[in-house]
Amino acid sequence: MTFAVVTARLGAIMLIGAPRVLGAIHPEGIARFADPRQLIEVPCPLKGDALWSAETALRSGSIDSVLLVLDRTPDLTALRRLQLAAQDGNSLGLLITDRPAANSAAETRWLCRPYLSNRMDSTRLHLSLYKNKKGTLGSWLLDVKGDKDTLDLDAAPAGEPVWPMRDANR
Repeated sequence: MTFAVVTARLGAIMLIGAPRVLGAIHPEGIARFADPRQLIEVPCPLKGDALWSAETALRSGSIDSVLLVLDRTPDLTALRRLQLAAQDGNSLGLLITDRPAANSAAETRWLCRPYLSNRMDSTRLHLSLYKNKKGTLGSWLLDVKGDKDTLDLDAAPAGEPVWPMRDANR
Protein backbone atom coordinates (compact mmCIF):
# COMPACT_ATOMS: atom_id res chain seq x y z
CA MET A 1 0.00 0.00 0.00
CA THR A 2 2.89 2.37 0.75
CA PHE A 3 4.27 1.99 -2.78
CA ALA A 4 0.82 2.70 -4.26
CA VAL A 5 0.23 5.80 -2.13
CA VAL A 6 3.72 7.16 -2.87
CA THR A 7 3.16 6.55 -6.59
CA ALA A 8 -0.28 8.18 -6.59
CA ARG A 9 0.36 10.86 -3.98
CA LEU A 10 -0.32 13.88 -6.18
CA GLY A 11 -3.90 14.87 -6.89
CA ALA A 12 -7.14 13.15 -5.93
CA ILE A 13 -6.76 9.49 -4.94
CA MET A 14 -9.71 7.09 -4.88
CA LEU A 15 -9.18 3.97 -2.79
CA ILE A 16 -11.65 1.18 -3.58
CA GLY A 17 -11.89 -2.13 -1.76
CA ALA A 18 -13.60 -4.30 0.81
CA PRO A 19 -14.72 -2.47 3.97
CA ARG A 20 -12.37 -4.61 6.12
CA VAL A 21 -9.39 -3.51 4.00
CA LEU A 22 -10.30 0.17 4.00
CA GLY A 23 -11.01 0.06 7.74
CA ALA A 24 -7.43 -1.08 8.37
CA ILE A 25 -5.93 2.02 6.71
CA HIS A 26 -4.99 4.64 9.26
CA PRO A 27 -5.08 8.30 8.11
CA GLU A 28 -1.97 9.14 10.16
CA GLY A 29 -0.05 6.46 8.29
CA ILE A 30 -1.16 7.87 4.94
CA ALA A 31 -0.42 11.46 6.06
CA ARG A 32 3.31 10.88 5.85
CA PHE A 33 3.08 10.26 2.11
CA ALA A 34 -0.07 12.08 0.94
CA ASP A 35 -2.63 14.51 2.30
CA PRO A 36 -5.49 12.37 3.72
CA ARG A 37 -7.94 15.00 2.46
CA GLN A 38 -7.03 13.91 -1.09
CA LEU A 39 -8.13 10.35 -0.33
CA ILE A 40 -11.65 9.26 -1.24
CA GLU A 41 -12.53 5.85 0.19
CA VAL A 42 -15.17 3.74 -1.53
CA PRO A 43 -16.01 0.60 0.48
CA CYS A 44 -17.38 -2.14 -1.77
CA PRO A 45 -18.27 -5.48 -0.17
CA LEU A 46 -18.77 -7.07 -3.61
CA LYS A 47 -15.96 -7.50 -6.14
CA GLY A 48 -18.28 -6.54 -9.01
CA ASP A 49 -19.15 -3.24 -7.32
CA ALA A 50 -15.46 -2.50 -6.73
CA LEU A 51 -14.62 -3.16 -10.40
CA TRP A 52 -17.51 -0.98 -11.59
CA SER A 53 -16.52 1.85 -9.21
CA ALA A 54 -12.89 1.72 -10.34
CA GLU A 55 -13.81 1.67 -14.03
CA THR A 56 -16.22 4.59 -13.62
CA ALA A 57 -13.71 6.67 -11.65
CA LEU A 58 -10.88 5.97 -14.11
CA ARG A 59 -13.01 6.84 -17.14
CA SER A 60 -14.38 10.05 -15.59
CA GLY A 61 -11.06 11.88 -15.77
CA SER A 62 -11.86 13.67 -12.51
CA ILE A 63 -9.75 11.36 -10.34
CA ASP A 64 -5.97 11.40 -10.78
CA SER A 65 -5.31 7.94 -9.31
CA VAL A 66 -7.48 4.95 -8.51
CA LEU A 67 -6.14 2.30 -6.11
CA LEU A 68 -8.21 -0.86 -6.35
CA VAL A 69 -7.58 -3.41 -3.59
CA LEU A 70 -8.82 -6.95 -4.28
CA ASP A 71 -7.97 -10.36 -2.86
CA ARG A 72 -7.36 -11.83 -6.35
CA THR A 73 -6.61 -10.50 -9.79
CA PRO A 74 -9.78 -10.12 -11.88
CA ASP A 75 -10.21 -11.93 -15.20
CA LEU A 76 -8.65 -10.58 -18.39
CA THR A 77 -11.90 -8.96 -19.57
CA ALA A 78 -12.24 -6.91 -16.38
CA LEU A 79 -8.55 -5.95 -16.49
CA ARG A 80 -8.84 -4.80 -20.10
CA ARG A 81 -11.91 -2.71 -19.22
CA LEU A 82 -9.93 -1.03 -16.42
CA GLN A 83 -6.99 -0.43 -18.74
CA LEU A 84 -9.19 1.20 -21.40
CA ALA A 85 -10.98 3.30 -18.76
CA ALA A 86 -7.62 4.58 -17.43
CA GLN A 87 -6.57 5.51 -20.97
CA ASP A 88 -9.90 7.26 -21.68
CA GLY A 89 -9.76 9.27 -18.46
CA ASN A 90 -5.99 9.83 -18.54
CA SER A 91 -5.80 8.44 -14.99
CA LEU A 92 -3.41 6.19 -13.13
CA GLY A 93 -4.94 2.87 -12.13
CA LEU A 94 -3.17 0.64 -9.61
CA LEU A 95 -4.47 -2.80 -8.69
CA ILE A 96 -3.26 -4.24 -5.39
CA THR A 97 -3.84 -7.96 -4.83
CA ASP A 98 -2.77 -10.58 -2.32
CA ARG A 99 -2.59 -13.29 -4.97
CA PRO A 100 -1.63 -12.27 -8.49
CA ALA A 101 -2.94 -14.23 -11.45
CA ALA A 102 -0.66 -16.00 -13.88
CA ASN A 103 -2.06 -13.91 -16.77
CA SER A 104 -2.77 -10.20 -16.72
CA ALA A 105 -3.39 -7.35 -19.15
CA ALA A 106 -1.37 -4.99 -16.93
CA GLU A 107 1.45 -2.91 -18.42
CA THR A 108 3.66 -3.71 -15.44
CA ARG A 109 3.49 -6.08 -12.49
CA TRP A 110 5.29 -5.42 -9.22
CA LEU A 111 5.89 -7.39 -6.06
CA CYS A 112 6.29 -4.98 -3.14
CA ARG A 113 7.35 -6.02 0.33
CA PRO A 114 8.49 -4.20 3.44
CA TYR A 115 12.21 -4.45 4.08
CA LEU A 116 14.05 -3.86 7.33
CA SER A 117 15.48 -0.35 7.45
CA ASN A 118 18.43 0.68 9.58
CA ARG A 119 17.06 4.23 9.84
CA MET A 120 14.18 5.29 12.10
CA ASP A 121 13.06 8.04 9.69
CA SER A 122 12.77 5.76 6.64
CA THR A 123 10.28 3.30 5.24
CA ARG A 124 12.13 0.69 3.22
CA LEU A 125 10.56 -1.43 0.51
CA HIS A 126 11.84 -4.24 -1.69
CA LEU A 127 10.33 -3.73 -5.15
CA SER A 128 10.48 -6.35 -7.90
CA LEU A 129 9.32 -5.47 -11.39
CA TYR A 130 8.64 -8.92 -12.82
CA LYS A 131 6.54 -7.96 -15.86
CA ASN A 132 7.08 -4.93 -18.04
CA LYS A 133 5.67 -4.66 -21.55
CA LYS A 134 7.95 -1.75 -22.47
CA GLY A 135 11.19 -2.05 -20.52
CA THR A 136 13.55 -3.97 -18.33
CA LEU A 137 12.91 -6.11 -15.27
CA GLY A 138 14.70 -5.94 -11.95
CA SER A 139 14.57 -5.41 -8.20
CA TRP A 140 15.29 -2.35 -6.11
CA LEU A 141 15.50 -1.38 -2.46
CA LEU A 142 13.58 1.85 -2.03
CA ASP A 143 14.06 4.10 0.98
CA VAL A 144 11.21 6.55 1.45
CA LYS A 145 12.28 9.43 3.68
CA GLY A 146 10.69 12.72 4.63
CA ASP A 147 7.02 13.58 4.41
CA LYS A 148 4.53 14.42 1.67
CA ASP A 149 6.04 17.88 1.17
CA THR A 150 9.71 16.85 1.17
CA LEU A 151 9.53 13.24 0.05
CA ASP A 152 12.93 11.78 -0.77
CA LEU A 153 13.08 8.49 -2.66
CA ASP A 154 16.41 6.69 -2.74
CA ALA A 155 16.54 3.50 -4.82
CA ALA A 156 19.38 1.02 -5.15
CA PRO A 157 19.48 -2.03 -7.46
CA ALA A 158 18.80 -5.31 -5.66
CA GLY A 159 19.42 -7.85 -8.43
CA GLU A 160 17.05 -10.08 -10.29
CA PRO A 161 13.28 -9.73 -9.81
CA VAL A 162 11.51 -11.88 -7.26
CA TRP A 163 8.79 -13.94 -8.94
CA PRO A 164 5.70 -14.09 -6.70
CA MET A 165 4.54 -17.49 -7.93
CA ARG A 166 7.90 -19.10 -7.24
CA ASP A 167 8.41 -17.13 -4.04
CA ALA A 168 5.00 -18.16 -2.63
CA ASN A 169 6.10 -21.83 -2.63
CA ARG A 170 8.95 -21.18 -0.19
